[in-house]
Amino acid sequence: MKKFFFAIAILCALGFLATFAVQSSYHGKAKLIQRIEKSASADLFGDAGTPIGEPAEYVIEDPKAFIGGPDDKGVYQVDEGYLKAHQIYPTQLKTIDFFTGAFRIGFGIAGVIAALIAWRMKLKSSN
Repeated sequence: MKKFFFAIAILCALGFLATFAVQSSYHGKAKLIQRIEKSASADLFGDAGTPIGEPAEYVIEDPKAFIGGPDDKGVYQVDEGYLKAHQIYPTQLKTIDFFTGAFRIGFGIAGVIAALIAWRMKLKSSN
């Protein structure tokens, strides 16, 4: 049984370390994005469209969703209609940060508890 808890502690340590790689991967894909709702009148008059909210860091991997390149402030524009039509749900970077932090805490606590149980079982078996 102590081998089981020791294995759980090792797996938790690996999971803890994996959260750093996952978070780093998403940080590399994230861009500062402004979601834009295009309308027929916007196309008619040459307007960009109506901005939805404030620019935020999103992970959107479909290049067809983007409207041109970044502006002078480095903000990309994304067509909200395209996202809805293709059922693309952009992920905010702060959501990734929240969940990787929560998983780190969970893996850390579970790993420490499993290691303490394995250590305690080792002490009992040696007596």
